[in-house]
Amino acid sequence: MNTKREPEKTLLDKYLEDPEFARLMAQGDLIMEVTETLCELLEKEKISRKELADRLGKSKGFISQLLNGGRNLTLRTVADILHVLGYRASLTPFKEIVQRQESNVIEFQTFQSRYTMPKSPTCTWGELKSSLPDNYPKIKKTITG
Repeated sequence: MNTKREPEKTLLDKYLEDPEFARLMAQGDLIMEVTETLCELLEKEKISRKELADRLGKSKGFISQLLNGGRNLTLRTVADILHVLGYRASLTPFKEIVQRQESNVIEFQTFQSRYTMPKSPTCTWGELKSSLPDNYPKIKKTITG
């Protein structure tokens, strides 16, 4: 008799079963992807944060807060930044569930799988704030099945 065992769920898989946690992860994933893309475009175009700030009529501090995760990026601000850099964006949504079923390891469609991190990052991330309840255990290591 051939019985196929289901792969053991990781702690992250268990967290993602909670709709609130999954929602927060989706938010963080998109914010990180957009921010990383903007940082890569600035590097590619050889435009400093100061120059971007001047083009937008904003302060360098405002731009640094945006790109370091300390300020909320609105769609309007993202569109403004892309516009002054000479770019436009398109959104390509995909079903998350399909991706999780293909493997027992979750891959996020962000810089982890679509981009490579530069050897010396041009953007530094501020402290990421979490709004998870205190009763969630901390994730200390990645467990793959």
